[in-house]
This record gives sequence, C-alpha cells and structure tokens, in this order.
Amino acid sequence: MSRPADELEWQRQAACARPENKTMIDYFFSKEFNKKYAAKNLCFSCPVRAQCLKWALEHKQIWGVWGGKDEVEIRRALSVGYTGEETRRRRFPNCPLCSARPVNLFTGVIQLSGGGRWTTAKIVTCKSCNFSWKSRTSANAVEAYHLDRQSRLEKAERAKARRKNRAKRAKPPRKKPSS
Repeated sequence: MSRPADELEWQRQAACARPENKTMIDYFFSKEFNKKYAAKNLCFSCPVRAQCLKWALEHKQIWGVWGGKDEVEIRRALSVGYTGEETRRRRFPNCPLCSARPVNLFTGVIQLSGGGRWTTAKIVTCKSCNFSWKSRTSANAVEAYHLDRQSRLEKAERAKARRKNRAKRAKPPRKKPSS
C-alpha cells in the first residue's frame, strides 16, 4: 500500500532532521539514559513534536523516542506491552502530549476513507490540549478508566448514604425542653 507523498512532509521540519543534529540520531534509540534525555530535550524544541508523537502512536512505534516520549511512555499511552500486544496496566494512560490525567481524555469513533475491511477507527482526544490520536488500545484503556471511575463514584455514594442512614438511626430525636 503506498502512502500519499505529503503524509510524512512534517518530518522535513523536525529538529532531528536538521544537519546540526544528525549526530544525535542514534540517541533516539539508545539505551543510555543521558542520550535518551538529550533526544527528548531536542524534541521539546521541535516545531512538529505533536505530529511526530501522533504518528508514533498511530503506527505503534513502541521503540525509541518520538515526540519527546520514550518507549515506556508511548507503550503506556497505547496500553501495550513491549511486544505490542494490548495489556491491562496498573495505571491508566495520561495524555501523551500534555500529561493530562485520564479524566481529561475521551473517546470517539471516526470514519476512515477508502472503505475496505475497516471503515471506522477509535480515537482518543484530550480535553486539556485537544491532542488526538487513533488507537483502539488507547481508547479501550480510556473507556476502562471511565467505567472504573464511575463504579468507584457510585460505590462511594452508596457508602455515604449508608453512613448517613446509620447516623440517623443511632441518634434519637432530641426533645424540646418544656417551659
């Protein structure tokens, strides 16, 4: 399947594509903390950081530094393990661009052009920064977060009502003193 010529046009504007930064290319896939840190810092000055991160998320680039996020942060946002398979994590994903909490993320479905086998895709959008990306695994994790949160809120409301009822039953009504 061929890609439109302009799909990756943003890469030409990337900070890592500048001639003066060519020596840092290996830093983006290094295991050394200092090199990864330097690569991530370069990303934060990049004019196409959001496009890079979105592309990495939508194409499951689970190795290396993309848009200022390393592989651990990208896998967390995608809710996948190191093999790329969907996994339930102890922590729900934050917005990969602005780090907003999962309560600020919401999911939706978009129509894909071209028809074929897949005509829709799940999308996640951040209310805080309006960053969005297509990812079934991320959307599943965000939906699980909202279900879990709703369940916890309902449980807390029921517990509050029980405590209130117990308090009512435990205290007899006060009688007014007669004058």
